[in-house]
Amino acid sequence: MRVLVLDGASAGAQARALIACAEVTPKGCRVERAHEVEGRGGSEAFPLLARELIAECGWPVATLDMVAVVVGPGSFTGLRASVAFAQGLSLGLGRDVIGVTTGEAMADALRAQAVPPGTRILCCSVARRGRAFVESIPAGTGSGDIRAVMLENPDAIPPGPVLLAGNAAQQVFDACGQGHDRPGRDDMILSALTGPDACQIVHAALLRREGVLPPRDVQPLYVDPPEARLPAAGLRPPPRRAEG
Repeated sequence: MRVLVLDGASAGAQARALIACAEVTPKGCRVERAHEVEGRGGSEAFPLLARELIAECGWPVATLDMVAVVVGPGSFTGLRASVAFAQGLSLGLGRDVIGVTTGEAMADALRAQAVPPGTRILCCSVARRGRAFVESIPAGTGSGDIRAVMLENPDAIPPGPVLLAGNAAQQVFDACGQGHDRPGRDDMILSALTGPDACQIVHAALLRREGVLPPRDVQPLYVDPPEARLPAAGLRPPPRRAEG
C-alpha cells in the first residue's frame, strides 16, 4: 500500500510541515521519501512537494492507495491548506482520504512511555494568545477530548501523574512549574516527542479505516470558534443580471 502523508497542523514560529511518501507492507511501514518545511505557511507548498516526492519514489501518481492527513488541532491556515489538498487529491484519484488528530497519531508511542501506571497522557499543541490546545489520550483505543488551556492558569491541567507531549509540552510544563504564589507541580513527566512521524500518522489512519478508531470527518479540527463576523449592515445583495 502506497500512502501520501500530510501534516500541516503545526503552528507558531517553530512550525514544521511534514509531507512524506510511505509504503505499508506485511513487515510494517517504511518511509520512501519525506520533506519537512520549517516556518509558517509550509503546507502551502504541499502540491509541488507531493509531485516531486512521488516522482523521486518512481511511483505513478495513480498507484497511490490512500492519503493520510492530520486534521488538527493547530494552525488555521496550515490545516485548511493541507486538508483541502488531501481532499482534492483523493477526489481526483478516487482514493481514500483519512484524517487523524495529532494525539491519535502519537497515542501508541505515548502509551508506551506512560509510567507509572494510570498516568494521564496529554498531547499539547501550540496555539495563539498565551494558550495551548490540549488533547487527552485515552488509555485504550478511541479518541480523547480537545480543549484550549490558558498557560497562565496551570490549575486547568488535571492532577497527575501526567505525561506531556507535543510541540507545546514544554510551555505547559514551564507554566505549571512557575505558578503564581503556588508551589511548582512535581507530578508531571515531559516527553521528548513533539510531533508524530509519517508512519505514526499512517498507523492511526489505518486504525480509523479499519474501524478501530471512531469515524472522523476529514475537515480541519478547529478548537476555537470562528472569529469572522458578519458586517453590521448585513451582506451585500447578490449582483443583478443585466437585462437585454
